[in-house]
Amino acid sequence: MDNDNLKIFYQKKKSECEQLIRYRIWDGIDSNNLKSWLRNFNTQEERNFAALVLEWLVYRSNEHCYSMLHDVFTRLLHNQWRLDNAPVYDCRQNPLKLLQEKYNDPSLRFVTAVTRDDADSKSGYSMVRLLNHKFQASTKWNIKNDKIEECYNNGIRTFIYVDDIIGSGEQILGVLRESQIKNYEGIYVYVCVCAAHEYGIEEILKEFPYVKILAAELIPRNTDIFTNIYEVLGYENRDELRKWYEEFMKNKGARGTYNIYGRGDLGLVYAFQDNTPNNSLPILHFHNENLSMLLNKRG
Repeated sequence: MDNDNLKIFYQKKKSECEQLIRYRIWDGIDSNNLKSWLRNFNTQEERNFAALVLEWLVYRSNEHCYSMLHDVFTRLLHNQWRLDNAPVYDCRQNPLKLLQEKYNDPSLRFVTAVTRDDADSKSGYSMVRLLNHKFQASTKWNIKNDKIEECYNNGIRTFIYVDDIIGSGEQILGVLRESQIKNYEGIYVYVCVCAAHEYGIEEILKEFPYVKILAAELIPRNTDIFTNIYEVLGYENRDELRKWYEEFMKNKGARGTYNIYGRGDLGLVYAFQDNTPNNSLPILHFHNENLSMLLNKRG
């Protein structure tokens, strides 16, 4: 794409994003945040990059997230139980109905997907709160990761981990290792998320092939933004664009930023209303005296 077309594209994308905010499709993003974020980019090259970040951005509002999680718990997980011939499967009651049971033990537990060393800002906590308050799942059946052994010894065989996204898979791998689920026979383990990256799924299944991962949205490997836009911006290859981006971030004072290409080197531009995953580029959420943020980052 030549420079003149890129200039037109920038203005068009800016207008499109303003409409997405106005009509609350991008609920949670303020138009002032968009204007401030766009002011981070001064040269035409920087503005071209910003426009393509917005073009590739996948944004899930809270309402989107609710719908995704509802789909996972009422359809995908229910069908997986049927395929697994799981002991908790009941064709008349989907998993969400079982989790809403207040008096009779449904013989399953949903587990907060955090390790003992994780900060309170981890998304696993917020997803469990969402289940409790938005979907009326009973807090009786929610446990921390270190309670797996106790519940197993009391006859529970089905455990459901809940989180917002699987990116590189590191978070879930850490949780599963800490729980020592490999030590338990006849156990059914499910990981339920709104979205999951192919790379993360593969990494988890390499070590825990019997764990079932249910996601409303599959993020394919080819979503690395640098791979998809380097030619549009006139670069010879992906690495050249990555170097330019890293230099841009350093010049803006983000010199010590961890995961500058997204955790796991995934190059994602994916976000939820209340949180931008670590796998996404920090250009979306990092802020200092030189950079304004577009999106929220929990913690």
